[in-house]
Amino acid sequence: MDEFFQYLSSLHPLSDEIRAALVGRCHRFSFRKNVPLLRTGDACDWMAFIEKGLVKCCYDISGGQERIICFLRTGEITCATSSFHALAPSRLSIVALDETVIRKISRVEAEAVADKFPVFHTHLRKITELQSAQLEQHYLLQTESAKERLARLPALCGWMLKDKRIKQYMIADYLGVDRATVSRWKR
Repeated sequence: MDEFFQYLSSLHPLSDEIRAALVGRCHRFSFRKNVPLLRTGDACDWMAFIEKGLVKCCYDISGGQERIICFLRTGEITCATSSFHALAPSRLSIVALDETVIRKISRVEAEAVADKFPVFHTHLRKITELQSAQLEQHYLLQTESAKERLARLPALCGWMLKDKRIKQYMIADYLGVDRATVSRWKR
């Protein structure tokens, strides 16, 4: 829980009262590699702090392929934001790419904390802002040519190239380029 509290404090100061309110509301779950935390079509009525591991947020595109929107690692929050706020079925899936441990809070519980401590709305808003920025970054990347996307990747997400859990085909799916293109580029 300490890492989660540090994360929230990095967004906005976190009072001891809010910490206490969160303790009983955040539940720990473990997922094996390749197990979905969220399946397409299920409502994402939760958000989760990744205590350990790596996940991908993705959706299916025509031809049976998937498009990866982002990779989230230890110390980050994962959530299908649109589904979370609209209480609608998710168009995304979230899948563990490694043994992953999360600290999950339901939307109802997060709102209960925010109702009791209105400043917690600031934390929730900042989490939504970060997720929106990731989606925007991915969207804008898709507007560039394959060559430009590959050239920008080291500066934009250099850690992905170093993380052995993220395979070349996953980088291709993230960039929206042919898998052979990434293979040639990495050589």
